[in-house]
Amino acid sequence: MKLAISSDNHFDVNRIDLDSIIPLQAEYLVQKNIDYYFITGDLFNNFEESVNYVERLQQEVGSTTKVYFIAGNHDMLNGVTYQELERTNLHPQYLHHRTLRIPEKHLSIIGNNGWYDYSFPDQLSKKTAPEINHWKQSFWVDQKIDSPLNDQERMKIVLKQVTADFQTARENHDKIVFLTHFVPQQNFIFDQLDHPRWQIVNALLGSKRLGELIEEYPVQYTAFGHLHIRNLPQTIANTTYIHQPLGYGVRRAFEWQQPDFLTEWQRTLKVLVI
Repeated sequence: MKLAISSDNHFDVNRIDLDSIIPLQAEYLVQKNIDYYFITGDLFNNFEESVNYVERLQQEVGSTTKVYFIAGNHDMLNGVTYQELERTNLHPQYLHHRTLRIPEKHLSIIGNNGWYDYSFPDQLSKKTAPEINHWKQSFWVDQKIDSPLNDQERMKIVLKQVTADFQTARENHDKIVFLTHFVPQQNFIFDQLDHPRWQIVNALLGSKRLGELIEEYPVQYTAFGHLHIRNLPQTIANTTYIHQPLGYGVRRAFEWQQPDFLTEWQRTLKVLVI
């Protein structure tokens, strides 16, 4: 069985023509015999457009490949409320707080959008939670996201959801592939602590508590996105972390290694054979 994972495609920011790119992506997935294609967030700056994309891609690949996605912070900016994001029946291809179980492989593929709680160490700036939140509401893109809870409360719900889903998988004696958007491990956080701005940004990237939770369960792989940098697969405890986001290919922030979207998508697509 082959699983393919991609993140941070940012079709709108990258000004990609879906009519042209979807058939080419579908052709590649089918050609590579991909059974499941998972997207770990940030397709568009609008949830409705993200849903439209995965529906179109699923239609294009037919029954050969099953397509699923979770939401990144950019998908949450428009077209969806917090309450809607938390609905497990929101859309059949939306994998937040859901488990895709493959019994014959003793495998549970678990999705959760994730969030952040300011828990990554801030060694120099020593900003308080209110100070970090004030900066976020003034400067950070996430200020537009509908959130009736504060960030710590929202992350507690994430941890509760993930714990329940992991526990069910363990009771089934399954290995776990975990898909999330935000950063779950300190190892991947920017090491630019001498820059005051990055010290605050680090607080908004994810949660070390999620990484601690992952280490308690039989998680074989964890795939995430959000940071527009790329890392080789890295094993921490018993889990291999996959972080190869596509990112921006625009003049103000050209993060690709190739000049065109399709080639860059193919290069950053991670394929797992299970």
